[in-house]
Amino acid sequence: MTAGAFWRQVVWVMARDLRVELRGGDALRLVSPFAALALILAPLAIGTDTALLRRIGPGMLWLVVVLFGMTITLRSGAHGSGPVRDLLTLSGLDPAADFLGRSLAGAILLFGAALVLAPLMIVLYAPEGAPGWGWLALLAIAGVMALGLLGSLVSTLVSGLRTRTALGPLLALPPAVPVLLATSRGTDSALSQRGSLSWLLLLVAMNLALVIVGVLLAGPMDETTR
Repeated sequence: MTAGAFWRQVVWVMARDLRVELRGGDALRLVSPFAALALILAPLAIGTDTALLRRIGPGMLWLVVVLFGMTITLRSGAHGSGPVRDLLTLSGLDPAADFLGRSLAGAILLFGAALVLAPLMIVLYAPEGAPGWGWLALLAIAGVMALGLLGSLVSTLVSGLRTRTALGPLLALPPAVPVLLATSRGTDSALSQRGSLSWLLLLVAMNLALVIVGVLLAGPMDETTR
């Protein structure tokens, strides 16, 4: 398969998953409001300690994104399960292209949720600060891409199990901890007008590792879970 054909398959899978998710509306209509509500409730429980709110704000933002984002990415990664996956494989769909396409779709959905939550976090937790928006954007892109890749990997592993709905998040959350640490520390640096290059590079390295692992294991995992 040529590189052009491979990336056309990636784009096709991504567009398919986005259409399915947007038609259902679960990511934007259900998950995002609950995530925003979780972000709002924390200051109500803590009180008006501005210094404390400022310290926990980035961590709260990305904790909410990780917890609710796993729901989005695992749902997005499950659209090609069952007989549909068999049909797509017979039609010549590369498992690696399927993996990358599902990962990109999950990352785009997560980025949309992060766009809603980030301004809310700044208003509630750091109203006096002027964040480095460039760093925040780069961290968000790298962070949601890592979560999208994790969601696709885990959804493929559990696709043939009856308990996949409960088991998926349990398997996805432990490897998401480094992503949570890097994004929250990087966001804190951006809010403090400090450079976030080291945290961004760590996220880029995580993404590269996940892409390599996912592409190499896409074929064997597809055969195993069939």
